[in-house]
Amino acid sequence: MKKVGVALDAIAGIVLNILDIIVLGYLLHRVARLIVPLFSFGRVQVEDIYASGTGFNWLGLKRQEDGRLLLNSDMSMVAAALFWVLCLVAYLAVTRGF
Repeated sequence: MKKVGVALDAIAGIVLNILDIIVLGYLLHRVARLIVPLFSFGRVQVEDIYASGTGFNWLGLKRQEDGRLLLNSDMSMVAAALFWVLCLVAYLAVTRGF
């Protein structure tokens, strides 16, 4: 019985890792690639998803040669998660009347 529990735990871990890669790695990055340039009026671009750039400051920004800013892919996922949290708060405020 104990071996079955360990096997199910390993399977659940693998499934959660795959969901983590899909949800956090891809969907949040794609949302960030849409909303960051939209809200910054094109002044900030998002780095590619698996790029390993250097020279970013603590906010995850780096100035490019053309004067625009480049946002690190990790910080772009944080920006997209913040966007979805704000959307949830706005939805709850409208529907629940907070």
